[in-house]
Amino acid sequence: MKTHITAHWQRVLTLGMVCALPLLATSSGKSPSQNLVDSFGALSNEQLMLSDEQFKTIENKRVDIIDIMRAHERDIRDKSTEEKILYYQHLLEANHIPVRSMPYKSQDYIEARFIDEPESKRMKHAKSYSIADRKSGAFSGVMLGVANLTQNYQDGLYNRTNNVPKDEAGFVCTDTDKSGCKTSGIFLNATRPGGINLESNLFVFGGGFGYQKFFTPYFGTRLYGDGMLSTGSEKIDGEIVGSLWYVLGGMNVDLLAELPFSLFVKNGVFKESAIGVYGGLSIGVMLLFDKADENLKKHLATTPSGTYQSKDILWNYLLQVDYGFNLGFSFSISPRYKVDLGAKVPMSVVGLPSELRLGLESTATYGDGSKDNLGNPELDSIVSKDIIIKRTPTYYVSFIMLF
Repeated sequence: MKTHITAHWQRVLTLGMVCALPLLATSSGKSPSQNLVDSFGALSNEQLMLSDEQFKTIENKRVDIIDIMRAHERDIRDKSTEEKILYYQHLLEANHIPVRSMPYKSQDYIEARFIDEPESKRMKHAKSYSIADRKSGAFSGVMLGVANLTQNYQDGLYNRTNNVPKDEAGFVCTDTDKSGCKTSGIFLNATRPGGINLESNLFVFGGGFGYQKFFTPYFGTRLYGDGMLSTGSEKIDGEIVGSLWYVLGGMNVDLLAELPFSLFVKNGVFKESAIGVYGGLSIGVMLLFDKADENLKKHLATTPSGTYQSKDILWNYLLQVDYGFNLGFSFSISPRYKVDLGAKVPMSVVGLPSELRLGLESTATYGDGSKDNLGNPELDSIVSKDIIIKRTPTYYVSFIMLF
């Protein structure tokens, strides 16, 4: 792209120099500080903007525009493209030639694509592309939010569904008689219809990084990764029985639509602002840990060997795939700064699967103090497929900065 821009500038600047600098001549008696005279009046060396070293190469000789251009080229030979552009811009302005900035970096594309349209429409297209460009680029953001997580535990749910009988002899588990199905018997009331619910209200903190591209001032798209970390308590019937750590992260793709305030406001603070909406898809992972406290004992069964106990409640850890929708509103303070008010909605709200277990989980293990013949503690584990997780949409506010 830089080569494209440079070639265009070279054509513009050469034409400007040809129009601006007439044929000049110096007599053998003139010094670098004296004026050069032509039919348009006097031009000083300050206007030519040549270094003393380069001015000496044309001093005491008859010169034309080509000599002056070559002297300038020698002056800026080792400079960067940006420095060269600035150099020629100052040269043109020193000779009272107005410099109009290119309205869009792909001006050549606009001239070719809309060649049959009048100049006013081409300028309108250029302005539109320029606004879209200013709203495009890499970005990062931070977010704060809230969510609710419900873990429903039904002891023996998987075994009843698959007719798995108890380990003791004589028990039968059938489609019509589930009394002989295997259970862990750890939680009180966990085999009743509906099981037990562990409720968690979560405060969410996170951030993300990605890239957005606007094709017009009104429509664009973005691809980004984000992650949210939260912690909260776990409650059974309103009583806190432990705490959890919860992480939700993934990759997202959104469609963006914005309405610029410039359509209605030509000047003022909000002339570069916009309001918009967005929607998209998210796929990622959910990671969960929990930790029990003393109140959990009230909800655990007691055996002849003692009451069940564990450092965990349902999970040592859980890692699973998560699917969801992104929905929200946006307010662009300027092309660089934006605030999103949105929600990460699980696909389960529309009846679609919102999670995928990969077998990458470790459930809580409980012991009642009994030991086997070798003296090792006898532990019972919760079956992971007895746990159904439901989460509400995660509502958040996000502040985004475009680089």
